[in-house]
Amino acid sequence: MHLFWEHGYERTSIAQLKDVMGISAPSFYAAFTDKPTLFQEAVDEYERGPTAVAPRALAESTARQVFDTMLDLAVEEYTSTEHPQGCLVMSDPACVDQRRHLREAITARLRTAIDAGDLPVSADAAALADFIVVVLSGLSARARDGASRDELLAAAEMARRAWVTPRRGPSRRGSRR
Repeated sequence: MHLFWEHGYERTSIAQLKDVMGISAPSFYAAFTDKPTLFQEAVDEYERGPTAVAPRALAESTARQVFDTMLDLAVEEYTSTEHPQGCLVMSDPACVDQRRHLREAITARLRTAIDAGDLPVSADAAALADFIVVVLSGLSARARDGASRDELLAAAEMARRAWVTPRRGPSRRGSRR
């Protein structure tokens, strides 16, 4: 997983994978069939692991807390010295399906917030989800480029300032639109 995370799917060779795992070519192919299968297993493991930002954040009680937690976790995880910098899913072009699923999960969570009156009924859940994904992608790219934790914190603070402010009033279910 770390090899794919550090170098990306395209730049990681079968030879590198075999060397890191300490196995022969026949053992590699018997265990994983091919590189795409191993990559998918690595991504699945990444998404189940403690470095995945979204699953922990989406459980927060308000949309603002979801966003703040995503930013805080992203800065923490993307700059950690315990693993490669940035986010495997956000940075690798081969993870387009995972990013689409992430966007869908964020959109669904934001729609729930709109329905609950936590966000204005005029809020566009899909556009807000795009905003969040763009911010996370940008933080990941900056971390991979060597940005410091403080630099990412400053960028996250700018993103926080752009967050939509909820209005008090009826939820979407209670409105007469």
